Amino acid sequence: MTPARSAETIVQRRPSASWRARLARFFGVGVLNTLFGYLVYAGLLLLHASPLIALLLGTLCGVIFNYFSIGRLVFRQRGGWANFVRFIVAYAIVYAVNALLLKGLIHYLPLGPFLAQILCIPPSVLTSWVLMNQWVYKNA
Repeated sequence: MTPARSAETIVQRRPSASWRARLARFFGVGVLNTLFGYLVYAGLLLLHASPLIALLLGTLCGVIFNYFSIGRLVFRQRGGWANFVRFIVAYAIVYAVNALLLKGLIHYLPLGPFLAQILCIPPSVLTSWVLMNQWVYKNA
């Protein structure tokens, strides 16, 4: 492979400007969505809910809000029932990943539920991005 050819291949693999803009919007909207979900989670913990119940209720409270904010602001789609069902399934997967990590961090490491959930945010965000970008809003 010639140097010009390898440089051409690298340039071709570079994410498009629209993809980078979508990723930036995803993280911007995600900060708001994550803050909302974490506040619900923390509030429920303060009311003595178990961490997994607090996580479930926080996730459920955020799904509708997140569906509209992510769909409209990030992927520029209003969606429909098919998108909504995929979104719900994607959030169920994100919840499962988060719940498994949360349970593991609480039970196998000496972490409290507040810190454990903060540590679960990055893998949950990554899982959400992949599912939203590659499946729920694939054609956006």
